[in-house]
Amino acid sequence: MNEPTSGHPHVPVERRTYFHAATVSGTACPACGRARLRPWYLYRDRERRVWRRWVCEGCEQYQDRREDESA
Repeated sequence: MNEPTSGHPHVPVERRTYFHAATVSGTACPACGRARLRPWYLYRDRERRVWRRWVCEGCEQYQDRREDESA
């Protein structure tokens, strides 16, 4: 099976930008503690698992979390 390659090992194989209209309430950033964590985009890793990258609007740290296959 021919899967797309990114050419760089740290870039996700599949990436879809996801812009949420408002900050999801109650989601605190693990780095700074402020409730400014936003969902950014979905991607699949090489094992075909679905992940969502969350980015803090305050400190710009990010966190990847597993998602259901229906996402």
